[in-house]
Amino acid sequence: MKYIIIIIFILNSNAIISQQKNCFDIARKGTLNEMIIEYNKNNKVIDSVDTNSSSMLILACYRGNDDVAKFMVQKKANLDYSSDNGTALMACVVKGNLVMLEFLLKNKANPNLTDANGITALMYAVQFQNKEIVKLLLENNANKNSKDKQGKTAFEYAVFSKNELIINLLK
Repeated sequence: MKYIIIIIFILNSNAIISQQKNCFDIARKGTLNEMIIEYNKNNKVIDSVDTNSSSMLILACYRGNDDVAKFMVQKKANLDYSSDNGTALMACVVKGNLVMLEFLLKNKANPNLTDANGITALMYAVQFQNKEIVKLLLENNANKNSKDKQGKTAFEYAVFSKNELIINLLK
């Protein structure tokens, strides 16, 4: 009987440990309350970067965890941190999250940063043929003349896509 109790205790302990989330899991799919608890333990966690060089804000934006992302912005997370895969703003563009994109832009996120390939948020918006996001980025001073590492501009991406609405926005 004693061994059965020990085995049950070990199994329950392992289940509890496996349910604990790290800050990156919380950024991706955790709740606002979980992020508040994590932040209260260590407020420097807000700008943590994972092994793939993604910030928690990038992860939250990419996964559409808007409440957690907004909390991080309010707590002064680095809006303009750029990983090899881009910025939080670019994550919103790729996912088509107009609401979070507007929030980041209102909080002064830089729309002209690039990823490791020199691609800007505007270029991503053109590639994904999202007219509303292209328009919003242009209204927020996205540089339509920036060139990626291959020398292409957002306009050249638009011409390739043959999307007349976006081509006209970029003229």
